[in-house]
Amino acid sequence: MSRELIKLKSTEDGLHIADSILWLDSQLSGDLSFLSSASALSQTRVPQVIATEETVKILEACRKKPHALVCQYNRPFSIGRLKMELLPSGSVLGGASLYVETDKGRVLYAPCLQPNSIATVRKMQVKKANVLILGAFHPDPNQSLPNRRKEKDRLASYVKDKIAQGRTPTILCDPISTAQEITKLLNEQGIAVAVHPTIYRINRVYESFGSVLGSYAVVGKRHSGNRVLILPKSRRAHSILPVKENEGPFITIEDALPQFRRDTSDAFQTTVTDTFYLSSHCDGPELKAIIQMVAPKELYFFGPYAKRYVSEMEDMASKVRPLYVNDQPTLF
Repeated sequence: MSRELIKLKSTEDGLHIADSILWLDSQLSGDLSFLSSASALSQTRVPQVIATEETVKILEACRKKPHALVCQYNRPFSIGRLKMELLPSGSVLGGASLYVETDKGRVLYAPCLQPNSIATVRKMQVKKANVLILGAFHPDPNQSLPNRRKEKDRLASYVKDKIAQGRTPTILCDPISTAQEITKLLNEQGIAVAVHPTIYRINRVYESFGSVLGSYAVVGKRHSGNRVLILPKSRRAHSILPVKENEGPFITIEDALPQFRRDTSDAFQTTVTDTFYLSSHCDGPELKAIIQMVAPKELYFFGPYAKRYVSEMEDMASKVRPLYVNDQPTLF
């Protein structure tokens, strides 16, 4: 059996490239961690992170202030013997994949890729690499997700119909990526919008980097008028719901199809009436096309469905392996 080009260790706190100071999406471990997006960081205890300026600004809008080595896309830099470059992931403002050149070969760490163009986000880029590390987050690698354009058209039509009935909807979604896409979509349809204060701050970051989202108010405890509300899928969002005279349906924007969607434990589960699907991750068929573009010799998957992805894609590289947390197999 041939030796791996690079040694990787998967932990509950991100990945570590062996014999280096570099961690990947770590919250607590090591001295230096690459941060693929603002969504990937819940704590700020790593002494220093590598991130884009956009990611750092979003974190600051969310009241998080990591000590960051700020890097631009497509501007190579070196730390020790590692030559690195950030590439747009296409999934969220500031989202990045990490391309690393080592003395043993080229590595591409791409936990979240979105090949479909999103108006508020820079288009995805990849490079050919000897080693490709991917996240396995959609349970079925053979299943295509709903077409994003058609799903957005369906959402806009649904919202208009409900407003015409005097029942203005409340939309629950990811506050960092999806909320901005929906703010822009509804504004383009002439629909008045009010957003949660956290989403408002993140929207302002998007706008500071050139995104045109349109107009929107901030949700407060007072009446927000006949506006569609956009809130995070969290329990705390419920505490600032305004009084609405003609309360309409709650709808969610989800990453995965219903038979695979995880329990998000949000405060609105019992009142959600409709669901739409706009994933920030590519689906399995799209991921296969990306693997062919990168043409790796070694292919690694991490995440809850790593074992399934390996079994379905074992012919796409000379070596295809799952990365189990602490070398323990996953449950899927």
